[in-house]
Amino acid sequence: MQTHGAQLFPVLPALPKQRIFDNHLQLMSLHEHEAWLDSDGDQYRLEGTCSIGRAVLNNVVIDSPKVSRLHSIIHLEDNGAFYLIDLGSSNGTFLNKRRIHEPVRLHDQDEISIGGKSFVFNQPRGKPTAQLRPAALVTLQEVENVEVWLLVADIKNFTPLSRTMMSGDLANMVSVWLGSCKAIIERHGGTVNKYLGDGILSYWRDQPEIVKEIVATIHTLKIEQSRDGPSFRFVVHFGTVAIGGVPSTREETLMGSEVNLIFRLEKLLASLGEPCAISDEARINLGEAITCRSLGEHDLKGFEGKRAFFAV
Repeated sequence: MQTHGAQLFPVLPALPKQRIFDNHLQLMSLHEHEAWLDSDGDQYRLEGTCSIGRAVLNNVVIDSPKVSRLHSIIHLEDNGAFYLIDLGSSNGTFLNKRRIHEPVRLHDQDEISIGGKSFVFNQPRGKPTAQLRPAALVTLQEVENVEVWLLVADIKNFTPLSRTMMSGDLANMVSVWLGSCKAIIERHGGTVNKYLGDGILSYWRDQPEIVKEIVATIHTLKIEQSRDGPSFRFVVHFGTVAIGGVPSTREETLMGSEVNLIFRLEKLLASLGEPCAISDEARINLGEAITCRSLGEHDLKGFEGKRAFFAV
């Protein structure tokens, strides 16, 4: 059965001796492919984004009432890494017996469980789907406190949207949108830190001339909001975070109250119905490089005092 993002290979039956060699070649061809899922003897080749869910148009269909129409996706990065993303399912997506609440990078022999059905992710020998540049091979970094620009973007009304679209179309839409946002952010010097199912967290280390890149990112994302595709919002903040890990594998961790703050601001942005906004700290550091209007001052759960907020 041929699909858009995954290919199902049924268990091969017992063959006469004269066909064993052909069978061996078929298995060699499969295992030369760089990533696939195993489940109860079936194998699903991973070729780009793979949607998993109950609806028949998914790349991997699980016929169970415990599974959502579009339950989760496996998203392929340009550097060859695959990420497992739960799309707000009721019963959850489990990786190595732990429920995931944010996108997680997959590694060879990881076990994925959805609706009681298990899959083993295969990407042997640590070989990426795309050739990594030598610069991507870095060592673990110690945690450091740095000033950064933070950006959170997410699709508006994702849950209602997921109930009105065919699962395959929704998965492709999410994947294309994530790819577009990633391309814009990286084009202007930013780093995508986490995928959030229907959203994305990115950051820029503060450095000379970075303001023009932040302004360019805001401008380009606003243009993207006017194009065909999902409606989305985004918010930008400036602050100090603790950071460490391996950025090339997106296993770099951002920690601290400023990370919590930008997610509070994103929720505030949703409640105000605005498409894009910046924090007061971002406004001060952007100065006259951007035009904005006040959205007033607001209380944010977990933070003392009112916070000024600005539409851009």
